[in-house]
Amino acid sequence: MVRKDSIRIQVLACTALTALALSSVPALAQANEEDSGLGVIVVTAQKREQSVQDVPIAVTAISGESLEVNRVTDVTDLSGLAPGVTVRVSAGGSQLPSFSIRGAISYGVVPGSDKQVSMYLDGVYISSPRGGIFDLPDVQRIEVLRGPQGTLFGRNATAGAVSISTRDPSGEMGFKGRVSVGNRDRLRTTFSLDLPQIGPFSGYVSYMHDEKRGDIRNLGAGQTWDRTASLWGPARSVKTSPEWLGSKNSESVFAAVKFTSGDFTTVYKFDWNKNDGTPDGTAILGYNPNIPLLGTFLTSLIDSQPIPVPFAANGKRPKSVLNSWAIPTTQETQGHSLTSTFQVSDDLSVKNVFAFRKNKLFTASSIDGLSALTFTPQSLGDYATFVAFSTGLLTGTEPLPVIQATIGAVAQGLAPTLGGPFIGIATQPSNRSEQISDELQVNYDSDFLTATVGAVWFQSKDWTGETYFQNTISFAPIPGGVIGNTRSGSTFNKATSIAAYAQLEFHLTPQLDLVLGGRITRDKKSGDFIFGPTLNSLQTLSFTYRKTKPNYLIGLNYKPTEDILLYAKYSTAFVSGGSVAGIPFAPETAKSWEAGVKAEMFDRKVRANLALYHAEYKNYQTAQSSANFVDQITEITGDPTRAGSIGTFVVPLGGVKAKGFEFDIAAAPAQGLSLGGSLSYTDTSFNNLNPVIVAANAGSYGTASYRPKWNGGLWAQYDTQPLVGDAFVTFRADGIWQSDMGLAQNANAPLPLLVPALIEQPSYWLVNGRIALRDLEIGGAKTEFALWAKNLTDEKAIGFALNLNQIFGSANFIPARSYGIDLTIEF
Repeated sequence: MVRKDSIRIQVLACTALTALALSSVPALAQANEEDSGLGVIVVTAQKREQSVQDVPIAVTAISGESLEVNRVTDVTDLSGLAPGVTVRVSAGGSQLPSFSIRGAISYGVVPGSDKQVSMYLDGVYISSPRGGIFDLPDVQRIEVLRGPQGTLFGRNATAGAVSISTRDPSGEMGFKGRVSVGNRDRLRTTFSLDLPQIGPFSGYVSYMHDEKRGDIRNLGAGQTWDRTASLWGPARSVKTSPEWLGSKNSESVFAAVKFTSGDFTTVYKFDWNKNDGTPDGTAILGYNPNIPLLGTFLTSLIDSQPIPVPFAANGKRPKSVLNSWAIPTTQETQGHSLTSTFQVSDDLSVKNVFAFRKNKLFTASSIDGLSALTFTPQSLGDYATFVAFSTGLLTGTEPLPVIQATIGAVAQGLAPTLGGPFIGIATQPSNRSEQISDELQVNYDSDFLTATVGAVWFQSKDWTGETYFQNTISFAPIPGGVIGNTRSGSTFNKATSIAAYAQLEFHLTPQLDLVLGGRITRDKKSGDFIFGPTLNSLQTLSFTYRKTKPNYLIGLNYKPTEDILLYAKYSTAFVSGGSVAGIPFAPETAKSWEAGVKAEMFDRKVRANLALYHAEYKNYQTAQSSANFVDQITEITGDPTRAGSIGTFVVPLGGVKAKGFEFDIAAAPAQGLSLGGSLSYTDTSFNNLNPVIVAANAGSYGTASYRPKWNGGLWAQYDTQPLVGDAFVTFRADGIWQSDMGLAQNANAPLPLLVPALIEQPSYWLVNGRIALRDLEIGGAKTEFALWAKNLTDEKAIGFALNLNQIFGSANFIPARSYGIDLTIEF
């Protein structure tokens, strides 16, 4: 199999290189109506505006029709739109995007930990991964940078970065409104009003409302959960489990004001988003009935339910699940940024970006796919037996009469909870975060030197578990649906980072550049972990972490012609270390070499891009469930109860190596017609594995889960000649493909052997399309009518799967087929 893959890589790489020798290109683009060529794509991947063809970085810029046809409203919609990049919604309802780029999985689920893929909005780093999925109404361009970006983008970019850019005020009076309606009660409205320039000021304001019904029915709908005992306002409520899961109810406001005076410009931007949707439906794929005591109880509980429990044993999105624990999400995000630029001279400019952001989130999600069930009399005896032995009331060495009496007493105490809800494994995460930052940049450009120099100050504060509810509840009845203040594991984390960086490009000849870059970062983290079985017995554990880390870049750029760029570079980056619940973890480091070629030919009618890379990650950080590491946590902390207060914590995996290539091509072969495609290959391997993780995965950790080896796509767009006046029709179709993707690190562990759907997600295509009648003049307004569809074939693939302690296998899924119409008016 390895030899076969190697041959495929060589054949495809040689084919790509041959194409590049003749043409060559990287980045999606649209056709230019005047010359049928591909338009120039401007990016800011090096902290200054450049044509993407001049940037020695594997970067894909997504804008225009690509954003439209793929209905990109948040970062999870980027999956497959850049070579080698997959994005999925993590389990648990915390609105966490999980990226896979160049062998690394970026997650950031553990409070106080960071992530391998950094996200930026208008040049502002977004630190908190929780609540990282939110809508913006005025996205102009999204850049996906692949590979370590430590020099210019700083810490937490070992695998890459995602940079979102919104538009600046135009200074011209204008209005644009769009109404979209579709299946599953979809209604999306966006309105943007641009104001004329008044003196040095110009501005605009936008509003968006987006709602839709979920795609999975909740058979547990109607269950009421009382959380009025919460010590945190956003969670203090009485909510009912919804009928549909995966619903959306989002509102956004965006505003920008621009001030211009001579060579000085400053732009203030404000964004606000609120989402009261419901968590994605989580299906149970299967469970392990062979676990002593617990397996017997689960079988009796599941078999005696008044409503049959739906299983998705085939690994396909089901029509319904039993998720009565789920409730509507409370999420609110707000941000402010002030970007000031002074053009000192033709060669020198100074920019400052000041920002403040905050968000809050509370939700509840059934991560086992069957919480909550009804606690039935048929299961009472088995549950009492499980409780008696698991809590230490019985050890099995007692005389039989003592065992029977103890189990009987436990059952008698539990009897009043019969008929009420029973939780298998479920979460109720809460999070609140604030961040403030300031970055100063100086750009200099001359015939000999192009330089970007800067300094950054950043501070964030993050609170989790302020509800003083147990974050993860397991195997417990909830009498009357009333959530009490039980075992707590709340955290407060504060991070301060100061960095200075410089990237210098020496133009040794008109064709050859030497690139040298460096960054020094000083991180300081501190925080508190508050835990205990009751509110009257809480303990506080504090920590402080300090570390200074350098990273650097060295590269060569060579342009044999104006239309071809060859580059090679070596770069480093790191993910910051820290501590979780008194368990420290060290920084993760990345070292990578990359060589690439970018080219255009035939008067920009063809572009292609090829990047070859090898990346090595050391002390790779992973998020692990504390339930799998009870003995290890006890040994590290000296506290046998600590594991019970921790949901997840950071464990170093060891070393990860990734090598492969990324190729994409675009062409405009005829007037109005543009075509494109991409293909990537990633070979991921592990070394120096942490024996603790190997043991927790039943003795093996060989599968690179959530890292498909192959990833690709095809797209085509055709713009007709004007039909009536300036009106024309655009036809656009995109196909996104990924190969088989492993879901289990050990396919021979007990649960995957019983639940094959946990082993692998087979390859699949996602097909999206849009047909639009554009630039139709009606009453002086420019009008557009469009028909669209996303996931046209209704692919039912797993998005994110969980093996919960070898007990449950569960999954959420990619969204179901959606389609509708858009009406856009602009004047």
